[in-house]
Amino acid sequence: MEVLMKFFLYLHIGSGMLALVMAPVAMVVRKGGDRHKRWGRLYFWSMTVVVATALIISIYKFIPFLLMIAVFSYYSVLSGYRAIYHKQLHLGKGITKLDWIALVINGIFNLCFIIWGGYQAISGFQGFFAYLAIGFGLAGLNASYSNLKSFISAPKDKNLWLFSHISGMMAGYIATLTAFSATVLNFIPDLVAWLWPTAIGSLFIGYWIRRYRKLLSQGKKPKEVLILDS
Repeated sequence: MEVLMKFFLYLHIGSGMLALVMAPVAMVVRKGGDRHKRWGRLYFWSMTVVVATALIISIYKFIPFLLMIAVFSYYSVLSGYRAIYHKQLHLGKGITKLDWIALVINGIFNLCFIIWGGYQAISGFQGFFAYLAIGFGLAGLNASYSNLKSFISAPKDKNLWLFSHISGMMAGYIATLTAFSATVLNFIPDLVAWLWPTAIGSLFIGYWIRRYRKLLSQGKKPKEVLILDS
């Protein structure tokens, strides 16, 4: 069994490194173009393998933190990927059973994340990891809540799918970069290693969304806005 776990570990690390490379490539090529879609799909499937192996390893070795981080990060990527199929969300169309199942699973796991973190904080175990768990859990619940609102009541913004795609895919990348930073960049203080990807990544997400909102508010179509990134 240990040999099999080593295989999953190497597969997890290899897929994670691939995802770290694929995401920036998808970001710099023309948005909406064939290359963006190709690299984006490679990033999505790399993240799928990363999360699948993380689930196996965390359950076998009983690492609750890794298990919940895996669910949190994958829901971000999955919802970001699924957003490109939600271009008619403002008409109340496009939501499937997969979207609902993923939303519920994410909500349950992140609620458990918060409870686990709270218990660890009260018990004095895990140190700052307990507070990280609470923070990640709250962020994960907020993601489920935001999607729930748009699933139940069609949003007025017909371009919401674009902003959801950007924030979801980027949030998943932030989680991957955080895992890399926390496990490899040992010369950085632990707290900094866990938080810098979120701090910097959030700035990029905010910048892109504000930029696209401004351009779209000027009457440009999404296709025109995305081609501007060539």
